[in-house]
Amino acid sequence: MLFTIRKGALIDAAAIVQLERKHINDELSKPVAALHAHSFTLNEVKTLINHHWLAVAEDQGEIIGYVIATKWAFFSSQPLYRHIIQKIKFSDLDGCALSTTNTCQYGPVWVHPSFRGKGVFEALVNELKHQVKGTYPFMVTFISADNVRSLVAHKNKAAMYLLEDFTFEQRDYQLLVTHTDQSAEANS
Repeated sequence: MLFTIRKGALIDAAAIVQLERKHINDELSKPVAALHAHSFTLNEVKTLINHHWLAVAEDQGEIIGYVIATKWAFFSSQPLYRHIIQKIKFSDLDGCALSTTNTCQYGPVWVHPSFRGKGVFEALVNELKHQVKGTYPFMVTFISADNVRSLVAHKNKAAMYLLEDFTFEQRDYQLLVTHTDQSAEANS
């Protein structure tokens, strides 16, 4: 299978909104209605494309995957993200103190089921790291503890490290971090 990885463009916005709403609970062992409150509007996706980072995977003109990174301010009004921002202030990676000035929020990421296991996820993350590395040396994400497939992929294919396990509103998560400079990963 051939696919193209590229920076997201405004022409992709409607498709990304549709895909995100349709597949928001794909990897969870049971659907979580609360996650639907966090799906992006068309205007938010356009803001992500214009002012943050978004990479897409495309096959024959159709988006088969996407991944997003944002400055922390984009999500800072949401309680879960405020909680994560507080955790980052007390975290470090390899002796480097993490903060909202040297990290950005990574995710969500989605890959069409028929393209999983074919290198799309890793290619998307590498493109996103390339886009972000001039601004932030680290990307941070959180993944629900019951999203085992995503946790394995992020640790094995995105070179993400566990910062800590945490619970928020009776749901367990893992807080993960990765270098945006892939040469720095090799030295860790």
